[in-house]
Amino acid sequence: MRVKAKLSAFDGTVMQLESLPAKDAKGGEDFSVSVTPQTRYVGSTASTFAAIKTGDYVGAAVTERRGSLSAQEVYLYGDPLRGTGEGRFPEGERLMVNGTVTEVKPTASEDKNDGSLTLHYRGALMSSAGPNRTVCEGRASPPAYASALACQADAVIAVKPGTKVSALSVGGKDLLKPGVVVTVAMTKAEDGKKNIGVGVVVEPPEPAPEAAKNGTVEKPQSSP
Repeated sequence: MRVKAKLSAFDGTVMQLESLPAKDAKGGEDFSVSVTPQTRYVGSTASTFAAIKTGDYVGAAVTERRGSLSAQEVYLYGDPLRGTGEGRFPEGERLMVNGTVTEVKPTASEDKNDGSLTLHYRGALMSSAGPNRTVCEGRASPPAYASALACQADAVIAVKPGTKVSALSVGGKDLLKPGVVVTVAMTKAEDGKKNIGVGVVVEPPEPAPEAAKNGTVEKPQSSP
């Protein structure tokens, strides 16, 4: 189970969190998640489409329409995280594709902030996706444990202007400061009474809007 929430307090063992409300909800719900010596921490910082190169390991949350994939969000993994969640699989309400970049095609040579990515990935098995069409799906197993049904495929993903791109790197507990936004992969303790964090992705808090000299908040200027 994965939950995105705001960290309100952390005592070194237990994170106190407030879930981020849905767009039509009034407020979040308070809950706690305990960490263990095995919990993995990943820091997330803003990046750009232009920073992605052939050979990088990348993940994308995508939407699919008539067989075409469009990125909602893109994740550029640091080398120590290479191989994380390789494959094509649903995660909550979104579809994830994680793999190695084999081609980057900017929309234009003078504008490298959007375009398309081709990701090569290993999956668990081939599934039917309609008449005369199959798709390599599922999370990849380590090569030594891959079944005879394992598959490989390439996914071409459109990255439109404004798509959020984040760079992920290995971190530690020091990332957990009140106010940060975290995505927590968690499970229940054996007694079923406590949430245990398996992995935590930490985003810095959003900066407060700058106040103009006259005391009003300046609105960001949109591109023409």
